[in-house]
Amino acid sequence: MNILNEIISSRRNDYETKTISQSEWNVRYRERTDFRHFRLALQNKLQLSANVAAVIAEIKRGSPSKGLFAPDLDPALFATEYETGGAACLSVLTEPRYFFGTLDDLMIARKNCRLPVLRKDFIVSEYQVYETALYADCMLLITRCLDAPQLKAFHDLATALQLDVLVEVFDESDIKKIEPFHFPLIGINNRNLATMILDTESARHFAGSFTPDQTIVAASGIVSRTDIERTMQAGIGSFLIGESLSKTPNRVETLRQFVTGTPNVPTHSE
Repeated sequence: MNILNEIISSRRNDYETKTISQSEWNVRYRERTDFRHFRLALQNKLQLSANVAAVIAEIKRGSPSKGLFAPDLDPALFATEYETGGAACLSVLTEPRYFFGTLDDLMIARKNCRLPVLRKDFIVSEYQVYETALYADCMLLITRCLDAPQLKAFHDLATALQLDVLVEVFDESDIKKIEPFHFPLIGINNRNLATMILDTESARHFAGSFTPDQTIVAASGIVSRTDIERTMQAGIGSFLIGESLSKTPNRVETLRQFVTGTPNVPTHSE
C-alpha cells in the first residue's frame, strides 16, 4: 500500500472546491505584518558554535506508522517549552486524517512563542500556498507530491508571499527533479513516505548532493545526540525532530541535549 498516494488523494479532495477571490485574499494578506525568517533562524543558530545543532522542534500528535501517540498535546505549552529548550524553529503538522493535525494547532503554537513556524502538510494546491501565507512563516513542499513545474510554481508563489520554503527529498529521483531550481532550503527525509520505512543513513548519504550555499535539514529517525553528531559529520547541522520530542516527558531538557550535546536521556523512537 502506498500511504503517500492515499494522503495526496485525500488532500486534493479537501481542497479541490476551495476558492478565495483575489480581492478577499488581498485584504486578508495585507493585514499580515509579522513574518519571521525561518531559514535565517537556522543559520543564526548554527553560527553560535560548531557543536550547536539547529533544531526544528515539531508539534506532532501522531503518524500513519505509529497512530495517535500524543492525543492530549497542548500546542501552546509545546511551543513555549520548545522555545525555552533552544529550538531554532517550530514545525506544526496540519494534515488531519493521517497525522491528526490542524491549522488551529499552528496558530495557537505560533501565538505562544517567538519562533518561526513551518506548516508541515501535503501541499497539492495553490489555495494551500495562499492559506499558508496567512498563518505560517515557512511551507513544506514534498518533491514526490508534485511534478517539477508545480514545485517551481508553488515555490515561486510562496517566496513572493514572503514565505520560506522547505523542499523535501527522499531519494536520487527527488534530487534529480529539483536540481535545475537550486532551492535554498532542502529537507532530506530519512523515511520513505510511501512505505513509512526508515533509513537513518539517507540524510548522510545524500548530503553531498547539495552545495554549501543551500541549507540542509535532516528529518525523521533522530532520537539521540549521537544521531545528530553522526549527521553533523556529513555536513548537516539542522534537524527536524518530531516524535522523540512529542513523546518525551521532559521536552525542555531533551531538546537542550539535542541542541547542545549535554548528557543524553532516553527518548522514544522516531
